Amino acid sequence: MLFFYHVYGSGQDPYCIECVKMLDGSGYEYALTFLDKSNELKKLISKKYDIQSFPVVVECDINGQEQVLGGWKELRIALEYKDECKGCKENKKVR
Repeated sequence: MLFFYHVYGSGQDPYCIECVKMLDGSGYEYALTFLDKSNELKKLISKKYDIQSFPVVVECDINGQEQVLGGWKELRIALEYKDECKGCKENKKVR
């Protein structure tokens, strides 16, 4: 494969979990980094990719080039994923 996706997020975030579900069914390779236990890493990732919210999905190629795809919504569009994350908005409000 010429590229893979790297997802940075939280194991408690329904949008992050939904990203993993989409990638599991996509056939694409991906890496997953949970930031729940490291606020310093979260700050570094936020600064590196100039992002403020998580999850963030980064497209990485075999030459080491990276491009921020976005979050759950952008990954859904990129993969042409049809299902909605029915519980995401409700679970997000609870947190």
